[in-house]
Amino acid sequence: MESRETVSVVLAELEKVLIDEHRALRELDHDGIERASAQKLALDARLRAADGNKTEADIPKLKRIRRMALDNQLLIVHARACLTSIIGMVTGDVPPTYTATSQRRAPMSPLRLSVRV
Repeated sequence: MESRETVSVVLAELEKVLIDEHRALRELDHDGIERASAQKLALDARLRAADGNKTEADIPKLKRIRRMALDNQLLIVHARACLTSIIGMVTGDVPPTYTATSQRRAPMSPLRLSVRV
């Protein structure tokens, strides 16, 4: 009989990847974000293969991981909006707003922007 990986083992690894991804998102670490994305895809396949091997004890971990994934998704949206705004300020092209109207705001007057890397 072939031994299958447990959901709990994969979830523990996924939790670590989400922690690393959170750090990479906060630091805007492109390589770290890409690495986490690749790891999550691999873990998804492993999680699907282990699906029949889950227990009631996995439910709290699943809920925690879901919350972490949602937090990271919010960071991604926020980072994208921030970068779009910065690029718009630098190029003079005003990014579209989140409103339902398709009207564009008038360009802002020039301003000084200091960005540290």
